[in-house]
Amino acid sequence: MYRHMVKWLMVIAFFIFPLSGYSHSDNSVSAFEPNLRVGILTNQHSIEVSADAKFALVSTGTTKVLGDFAAQEPVTIAVRESGFTINGRPVEAIGLAVVMKKAHSLVYSEQYLYANKRRYRGGLSIQRTNGKPGMTVINTLPVEQYLYGVIKNEISPEWPLEAVKAQAVAARTYALVNHNKHTADGFELCATTDCQVYGGRESEAPKAIEAVDATRGLVLTYKGKLISAYFHSSSGGYTENSENVWSVKQPYLRGVADFDQNSPYYKWEEKLTLAELNQAISKAGYHIGYLQAVELSPLSSPPVASFDRGVSGRVKSVYFRGTTGNIQLTGTKLRSMLNLKSTLFDITISKEHPKLAMPVYAGTDRKKSHPSLVAGKPTDVVVITGFGWGHGLGLSQWGAKAMAEKAPPGKTEYFKDILKHYYQDVEIKKAY
Repeated sequence: MYRHMVKWLMVIAFFIFPLSGYSHSDNSVSAFEPNLRVGILTNQHSIEVSADAKFALVSTGTTKVLGDFAAQEPVTIAVRESGFTINGRPVEAIGLAVVMKKAHSLVYSEQYLYANKRRYRGGLSIQRTNGKPGMTVINTLPVEQYLYGVIKNEISPEWPLEAVKAQAVAARTYALVNHNKHTADGFELCATTDCQVYGGRESEAPKAIEAVDATRGLVLTYKGKLISAYFHSSSGGYTENSENVWSVKQPYLRGVADFDQNSPYYKWEEKLTLAELNQAISKAGYHIGYLQAVELSPLSSPPVASFDRGVSGRVKSVYFRGTTGNIQLTGTKLRSMLNLKSTLFDITISKEHPKLAMPVYAGTDRKKSHPSLVAGKPTDVVVITGFGWGHGLGLSQWGAKAMAEKAPPGKTEYFKDILKHYYQDVEIKKAY
């Protein structure tokens, strides 16, 4: 009986606590591979769990076994005012763990746990969602196994392996440096684009696993600290300085030339009428009357020195003049309002009368280099010509693909060249 109880305590500890040996507090590196607690389902009122072998549901508060079940037996868990129900039977518990009985170690050897019919490595636990009436399902597993279920969702594993390796290192670094992003929710990382898209075993691919295994434990550091390893799809020809996107200057996130010209998102165009632009501004809560002019410096070749654009040309601010007021919006805000692919864009207004299309210059309260596009009729067409997809910081995935395609034959560490191009003055080190 004693040995049986010790086994349950060890298994539950795996679900709840990360492995020691990795220092998250100062972004430094250490010896052991940690576990991550990933919130895979949140605010669920009912979920179905099962496993590939016999399993039990155990109270995470008391280690009491609340039910034993056969392999592949579906079990429905629901919340109630106090505790949970298991197949309709009320149980008192602050949380539940799904434990495969067959396992005698932390390695399950191709046997998986299931949540809503999706397979997951590692452990599953269930807790009440903080501040909401439902349940949260947490998948606890080692970092490398977590990455197996991430890479395919962030980059095509069929791309050249050196590009996929670069993504794996960036994703590993990003996960470790953001380990506490959802601490208030009772887990560390979410499974959505707010963190990194994670889909468990169903999101794995052989070449993604190969890239993760080939770079095991490798992370990006700057002066001994893990970096914020941001990445994006396509920069549109030039990446951006961090302070021009999120205000904080990071010396390793500097704008550099990109090689993403073959990206399907390299150049794009959006059109809307002046009336639709006016409506979007009003819908966002800005009441400036009828739009009279849009003030934005013309896009030029990088590096750009204009005060309202970043080094890549991404819009930092754009000024709208209306009949009853004026407003200055960030490029990020305008991108969100109009659902644009990036903030690297230019704006023109197509008019019936060519003379009205000529730019005029703003008054003395605005810089002389800041031309205005004068608005006319509601049917005038606003043309937004843009480049790239994403925030433009750090690794450009399409650029990494292009670099990898030109890598010297047989150079199996070319991913480091890719990373050191997009992240300036960094070191690539073993975290564990």
